[in-house]
Amino acid sequence: MQLNSEFNWTDISCGLGESIGRSQFADLHNVLNGKKIIFTCFKKNHVPVGGWGLDSNQKQSIRTITPVREISPVAAVDSSSITLAETEDGVIYAAKCGIAFALNGESTMHLKVGPILFYLNDQTLKESTLDYRLARLILSDQESANRMIRLRVERSVQIKISNQLARSIILIDGALRTSPYETTNQNIAALTEMCLIRNNTLIGISKNTSFKALSRISMPLAKTKGTVYSDVGMIIQSLSRNSMGKNLLVKLGDGPGPVLRADIVCASGNLEASFGKFIANDSMAGGYPETLRLAHHISTFTNTEISCLRSYLMNNYNLEELHTEDIRKTLLGSIPA
Repeated sequence: MQLNSEFNWTDISCGLGESIGRSQFADLHNVLNGKKIIFTCFKKNHVPVGGWGLDSNQKQSIRTITPVREISPVAAVDSSSITLAETEDGVIYAAKCGIAFALNGESTMHLKVGPILFYLNDQTLKESTLDYRLARLILSDQESANRMIRLRVERSVQIKISNQLARSIILIDGALRTSPYETTNQNIAALTEMCLIRNNTLIGISKNTSFKALSRISMPLAKTKGTVYSDVGMIIQSLSRNSMGKNLLVKLGDGPGPVLRADIVCASGNLEASFGKFIANDSMAGGYPETLRLAHHISTFTNTEISCLRSYLMNNYNLEELHTEDIRKTLLGSIPA
C-alpha cells in the first residue's frame, strides 16, 4: 500500500488542533486578552512579586502583631525523606528530622534525628494500622510513601517535644490538619491536646497553599507595614474540613516579605499575645522564621550521607547489588525529560 503523495498531513494536524480547542475550551483571545500572567515551572511554586495587583472584593480586617517581650522558647521541627533503594518485593527509604531552638530572638541550639531506615513491602504494611486501600497506594506510589514517613517522623518528634516543654512555642512546617497517614496515637489531635495540657502554643507555617482564594486576597497584607495578620478561618473552613486551630494569613517582619498561611492553637486563648511571643523569641529573616529555615537545612540529605547509607546497607545486610539502566534514557536517548 502506498501513501497518497498529495495527502496534506499539515492541514490534518492543524485541523485536529483547532477542532480539539473549539470542543474543549473557550476562545483564548476572549478569555486571555489583557490578562496578567506568570510562567510556572514543574513542581515549583511561583508567586508574582508584589502580588497580582488586584483589589480584593472581600472586606479584610488587618491587625498588627506587637512583639511580646516574654521569654518563651521556640522549637521548630522539619523533616525530609528519600527513596534509597529497591528490592524485588519492596522499597527502602531513609528519613531525617531537624529540630532548631530559639530564645529571645537568637538561635540557641539544634538537633538532628536520624538518618532512620524504613523498609516497606506487603508484609511490613500488613502489620501496620494503615487502611488496606491506603497501604496499596503507598506500595505503588513512592511519593505517597515518602509523605507518610515524613509525617509520622515529625509527629513522633513533635509530640515528644511538646511533652518535654512547657509555656513554649512548637513550630511546624505546614498547616495544622489531620491526615490519613497519621497513627491513632500520634496525630495532630494528640499533638494539640499535649500542647494545651503543657500550656504550649502550636503554630503551623505554610510556605505555599493550594487554596488560590488565599493568594488572591493577600495583597493588602503585603502592602501593610509591620507584622500583620488577617483571619481567614471562614475561607479555610469552607474549603477544608480537616483544618485545626485559628487560620490566618500573616506577614512576618517589618520589611517586605511573603504572605504566609499560619494556623495557631494557643492554650491561653489570646492569639495576638501568643503570636507576639513567637515573633519576639524567634528571628524573621526575609519574612520567614529562622528556626524553621535551620530545621529544614538540618533535615536535608547530603550526597555524603546517601553514599554512607548505601555502604551501610551493603556492609551489614549481605545484599547483592544489581546493575541498572535508565529506561527513559535508553528509549528516548538524549531527549530531555
